[in-house]
Amino acid sequence: MFATRTPHRPYSLRRRLMAAMLAGFSVIMTALAFGLWSYARNAADTSFDLLLDGAAIAILDSVTATPSGIQIDIPNSALEILALVEDDRVFYQVSTADGTVLTGDANLPAPPGQTPRATPRVPERQFFDAPHTGEAVRFVRRQQVLTGMAGLEEVAVQVGQTRGARDAMQRDLFIKGIAVLSVLALIGLVFVQFAIFLAMRPLAGIEADIQGRDPANLAPLRALPPREIAGLISAINGFMSRLVASKDNAETFIADVSHQIRTSLSALHGQLELASETVDPAGQRVRVAKAAEQASRTIRLTNQLLTHAMVIHRADTAPREIVDMVGIARGMIEEASRSRDDMGEPEFEVQLAKGAETLMVAGDPVSLREAMRNLIDNALRHAGAAPLVRIAFSQGELNGQTALDLRVEDNGPGIAAADRARARQRFCSLGPRRGSGLGLAIVEAAVSAHCGRLELDASPEGGLSARLLLPAGPILGAAT
Repeated sequence: MFATRTPHRPYSLRRRLMAAMLAGFSVIMTALAFGLWSYARNAADTSFDLLLDGAAIAILDSVTATPSGIQIDIPNSALEILALVEDDRVFYQVSTADGTVLTGDANLPAPPGQTPRATPRVPERQFFDAPHTGEAVRFVRRQQVLTGMAGLEEVAVQVGQTRGARDAMQRDLFIKGIAVLSVLALIGLVFVQFAIFLAMRPLAGIEADIQGRDPANLAPLRALPPREIAGLISAINGFMSRLVASKDNAETFIADVSHQIRTSLSALHGQLELASETVDPAGQRVRVAKAAEQASRTIRLTNQLLTHAMVIHRADTAPREIVDMVGIARGMIEEASRSRDDMGEPEFEVQLAKGAETLMVAGDPVSLREAMRNLIDNALRHAGAAPLVRIAFSQGELNGQTALDLRVEDNGPGIAAADRARARQRFCSLGPRRGSGLGLAIVEAAVSAHCGRLELDASPEGGLSARLLLPAGPILGAAT
């Protein structure tokens, strides 16, 4: 069994945004809940601490120093204030500085850090929480210095109340506060969802525009997107422009190819028909020779068309490699030297300027090899009776950057200055030895794909000089 890869389901941008906002709101609500819980506790303690402190003050005011000792007369009103909370219990204690309990509950917990002492100190107030009789109790402790027969003596009053009412008030404040915050959060999420909907509306318009188009409609999108997706729209429009250019080139190329192939095959068919109708053997041999020549032209045209299509296709798809153009030229020279015809043995002259051997081109080796092959083939085809092809390498400049300057020159009749622009076009063949008319078009396509430039001029021998300028750079560590 073969495992099949399940395509990833498209995710919802709205859901992601809402999930992110929910996560953010959850974090904020959690932080607010902790803060609100602490605030509610402080508020409850502040409210009830006033009553607790009032009771301590009332008890402390009832303590007096007499010749017979300290007298305590606790008023009923001191504890009646705290008794208003029916479910809470109240505890109290009156003691001296050395820890001697004068009245009240002797088992009340001491404040944190409190130790008995004999030396009086200034009056102070201290609130604290401590467990007592199995319950959480809130205490207040107040000190007062009395002047008696024995001198100065400190008396402390400690009053406590269970936290039932305080905790109930804290929960009430927290629940009401968190309810208000929850309502505000829900309202905020509704507005966030509405804002996300408004922000996503341009994308829906663009989607409707694209889906409603005819497949042949590749016009740029006319949407006015927000800044955040303006780059996306620009990229889509650029891609559509490239598709239009590619489509136009493909349609033109297909039309030209069909015309050229049809014409060449018709000529071949005509020569074969004439050969079959000719009775004279000598005339028949002439017709067959012409048919063979036409067949060779058709084969060459087909090969050139396939090469041209390959170069155009590889311009956007082929990976870039470091290409040694000098090595490619040498290989093409060896290949051409083995192909001799009635034009005589070709003579090749290679000129390599100082530093040119270290210049390498980052490009597609297949396309550059086809460009070099067509340059040399074109030079040999149109060279003079004693074919001379000169290949010169030097360092040049293209758009302010280092470039490889490659020239292929011949000693043929050349191309008139008025016809050089037309010679770059497809199926334009000039000179007595007409070829497929695709040689320079293939070179032009390969050079353009590498951001280079093709220039045509007259060679010193009067023939054609084809100059290629290709962006290049030196190989690190190469000898100069």
